[in-house]
Amino acid sequence: MTQQPGPADARGGGQFWRARNFMLFFVATSASTLGSAMVSVALTFAVLSHGHSAMILGVVLAAQAAPVVVLMVPAGAVADLWPRRSLMVGADLLRCASQGLTAVLMAGAHPSVAALVALVALVGIGNAFYGPAESGLIPVLARPEDLRRVNSLLSLSGSITAILGPSLGGMLVAVGSAPIAIGCDALTYAVSATCLSFMRTMRPTRRAATPFHTHLLTGWREFHRRRWLILMTAQYGILNLAAFAPFLILGPVSLAGTPHGARSWGIISSAVGIGGIVGGVIILFWRASRPLILYELAASALIVPLFLLARQAPVPVVALGGIAFGAGMVILNLVAQTTIQRQVPEEALSRINALFGLVAQGLTPLSYAMCGFLARSVGTKPVLVAGCVVVGASVVVLLMCRETWQLRDVPA
Repeated sequence: MTQQPGPADARGGGQFWRARNFMLFFVATSASTLGSAMVSVALTFAVLSHGHSAMILGVVLAAQAAPVVVLMVPAGAVADLWPRRSLMVGADLLRCASQGLTAVLMAGAHPSVAALVALVALVGIGNAFYGPAESGLIPVLARPEDLRRVNSLLSLSGSITAILGPSLGGMLVAVGSAPIAIGCDALTYAVSATCLSFMRTMRPTRRAATPFHTHLLTGWREFHRRRWLILMTAQYGILNLAAFAPFLILGPVSLAGTPHGARSWGIISSAVGIGGIVGGVIILFWRASRPLILYELAASALIVPLFLLARQAPVPVVALGGIAFGAGMVILNLVAQTTIQRQVPEEALSRINALFGLVAQGLTPLSYAMCGFLARSVGTKPVLVAGCVVVGASVVVLLMCRETWQLRDVPA
């Protein structure tokens, strides 16, 4: 089953931001995103404050990330069969309970590492099911012509909370209240579940009963028959390896040996957040008739910070590159999400988004590991320069493909 719009005004008419359902969805997403941004800092320092090593911290973080990679595609298939809102509420309740217990556990004097790993793994399971269901629910809440602005507003909220969340989490950690920050994250999931529960315009529509493996195979066929989607997904994977990891890993490494290196990287990181807001505003007000051309422009912007880091430019100049990085990354994500929503049938959306997300998120651990290994083997500057070359080459290749120019911003 999946959700379908109810009354004619369920999509919010011409002013989607006033629609009751969208506002509930917006509050739910913003609340849970803020809590997640807070806990990313709080959990790290809570683990370290109990005397655990960096290796234990890595195990804890991996335990949360692994379920997303393993379960994302099956979760996408489930989200195309079952009511997406119900899945999201269930995922929120699971994450709320897990984080609440984690807060209690970390407030103790000697928290069990095994229990902590199990609890954060439950959070990862919730994340795996929430994401595909959320991406498939958005087109039900808004008309096709409003999707670009809907996604942009959600992205702007995410960019703002990504800036505020770590600061709030850091403040709570500074006063010795990391468990409180984790508890606040649990509360935000409760707020999200409550808001989603009050959304009332979806009615379940039964799908034809098919074996689960057939449902998965059908999703793969829907993905494979769209060459533009294969090209876009493959390039995102390349950008993960050649741009995202080198900037996020080698940026701090490049500054580590300089005076005030941590503060300098903090400035650059804030610039990335500002760039994310800029990218969201661009998408909010600019409708690109050929979305994949904008996708390539955003990809080319990622070259700027890599080049500046390779040249060892002054921190204020690299911060400008950070703005370009943040804007490019957000535009890439928004164009991909909106284009998929407008070009893929609603009944296959969650599976398609899960396959795209598997490349977007699944390659992240590998790209981080490869980046560190290559930097240690050949040096930081050659890796950054190679990243510039690979990103530039991928942009040139895709601009030479006719699918990049032929795809128009109209619903399929």
